[in-house]
Order: sequence, then C-alpha cells, then structure tokens
Amino acid sequence: MTTPTRRKEPKSVKPHVMIVGAGLLGYGVLELLMRRSEDVRITVVGTDREQTRRRANLALHAVTQMGYYPSVEADQVDLFDVDRTAELIARVAPDVIFTTASLQPWWQIFELPKALAEEIDRASIGPWLPMQLTLVYHLMQAVRRAGSDAKVVNAALPDVTHALLDTAGLAPTIGVGNVANVVPGLRRAAADLLDVPLRSVQLRLVAEAFVSSGLKNDHTVNGAPYLLHVLVDDVDRTADVSVPDVVRLLSTRYARIGARDGTRLTAASALTVLDAVLDDTGAVVHAPGPNALIGGYPVRVWRDRVELALPEGVTEQQAREVNERAMVFDGIAEVRPDGTAVYTPENMAIIEKFLGYSARTVHLDESRAQAEELGAAYRAFRDGLS
Repeated sequence: MTTPTRRKEPKSVKPHVMIVGAGLLGYGVLELLMRRSEDVRITVVGTDREQTRRRANLALHAVTQMGYYPSVEADQVDLFDVDRTAELIARVAPDVIFTTASLQPWWQIFELPKALAEEIDRASIGPWLPMQLTLVYHLMQAVRRAGSDAKVVNAALPDVTHALLDTAGLAPTIGVGNVANVVPGLRRAAADLLDVPLRSVQLRLVAEAFVSSGLKNDHTVNGAPYLLHVLVDDVDRTADVSVPDVVRLLSTRYARIGARDGTRLTAASALTVLDAVLDDTGAVVHAPGPNALIGGYPVRVWRDRVELALPEGVTEQQAREVNERAMVFDGIAEVRPDGTAVYTPENMAIIEKFLGYSARTVHLDESRAQAEELGAAYRAFRDGLS
C-alpha cells in the first residue's frame, strides 16, 4: 500500500474547506458557507458524483440569486475505501474538513408513527452509536493516511465519538450541534427574565447530547446534570436569575420544531464553528467533543487550537465529570481506553424490544459490522409496519 503524497505547492490565501456529505445537513452548511462570498474555497464530496454536483449547483444558484459569487467543486467519495479517500484528501489539500457522514441520521426514527417513535426514542442515541461512529472512523483513518494537517469538524455524535476515536489517535478537532443548538433559545429566555438586550447576553453551558436534546422538550431532563452560567456584557449574572426558569422558557415560549427540520439549526451552529476556525480570532462558541472530551462545552476557537472557555469557578475536571455522568442517560455507561464503548442495559433493552437487536459493547473495529446488523434490524422493523 502506497501512502499518498500531499501536494507541496503553496496554499492559496483563501482557506479551503472540504464538506464530506451532500445530504440535508451538508447542503445546509454549504449554502451558508457560500455566503462568505469569495473568501473561501469549497469542495463538496458525496457518494454519488452527479447528485453531489447538482446539489452543489443548486446551492450555487441560490446564493448567486442573493448576490454572492463563490465557486464550488464537487467530487465523489466512498469512505469505506480508506486508500482512495486518502488520495482524494491529498489531492484536494483542504485546510478544514467538515463531515456530516453517518450511516443513519439520528432523526430517522421520528419518521415512524409518533407514538412508536417516542417509545423508541426513550433509548436515546447511545445504542445507535455504530451508525454515527463508523464513517467518521474511516474518514479519520484516511486523514492520517493522507498526511493531512486539516482541522476536522464533525457532526456525527461528537459528544461520544471523539473520545472513542481518540483512543486510536484519530479524534477530530471539534464537533458541531447538540450543546450549541440550545444556546440561542436559552439566551433569549435569559434576556427576557433579566430584562436586558439579547445582544448583551452570553452563556457558558456545559451539557452532553442527552441534555441538549432533552432541554428543548423537558426542562427537567430526567435529572441529567449540566452547568449553565448567564453573563451580561461579560459579567456573570447567574445569581440574578433562576436557571430553572430560563430552561423552562426554552420548552414553552421558545419551543421549536426538531428532528429533520431542526437540521437548519445544526447547520447554523456548524457555521459558527467553521467561521471561528476560518477567521482565527479565538471566538467563543459552544461545541461538543472539543479536544476529544465527552459532551459539549463553551470554547475559544482558533485555526490551530481549541481551548475551553468555562465560567469562572468551574474547573475542567468538574465540567468533564458533569458530562460523563450525563452520558449515562444517553445510553453509554463508559468509554474505555481500549476503544470500547459500554452500553447501559436499560437503554439497549428498549432497542431489543422493538428491533430484536442487542449488544453490550462496541469497539472501534466492530463498529461497521454492528452498524450493518443494527441498520438491517431497523429496516426490517420499519418495513414490517407497512
């Protein structure tokens, strides 16, 4: 096997972003990123070259209509073919790789009948981990094989997948969505309760995916832990507001639609991270999986590094413990140093009840086989309903 050689030509002044995945989220981020106009080069890759090209052109025409004039290239990728993916990365030579790739979108179960979807959703996302882990695992192997120093921004359950991938030295740089998706509504709620302008309000939220997913519907999140500090013009005003009241408004006054339609918000959250990386200003954003940590955090982002931006008085160890405890509610009991995730029996029992699929653990190298088995079980269950 020959390791591809990355091109040695000087990099363009314009940073180059490669978007992996031309589906709903990838397209949404592509269109938003194009609105940076001509200060970034973009290549989007998907499994179907012609479909990817046409989707890229759709976004191109849409932003041209709005007065933006970027350019975009399209290409094909099969992430299971690590060697060819590495060759593609070496040829494209991106500065940033944004990946949306997964074997099943997390919201797919919500296309089942409502009552049934709600029952299965009680298992949370943990038992579905192989569907989120498998493709990013292959992508990160290709990044390493290409000798690329691109920063990798990942949308596939970064709260957990990054910690697992880190056991093999393959963790992406940072994730998107999840913790970030509840920040806009919480900011509005805090501004209302403190009677201050929205633009003056900042948050420092530490929350794992279970919490960030649940807060929009249930302010109690079944008792899962999280930390929320409210700042006004950079002064901590948490003591002046009831955090439970702030969170309650998120699921009442500022309740929103989610599932597939909620992908728009994830795309916007992704753009805040990509902007921070590309602008290299140390902007504060919220993101899951920074530096291979479990859960989501407030962070400062530069092009070459990511640092936690925790509220005063909260240590990194305290924040990590909060998210590691919350991960159990998501159906993952433990991430072991050998690259194994341990499922919680209670969450997996729900999947077994409906799909007939069960597993106690998943290792990085078992992920693809388990994803194929789980995917087949889900499709058989879904098709059996019709």
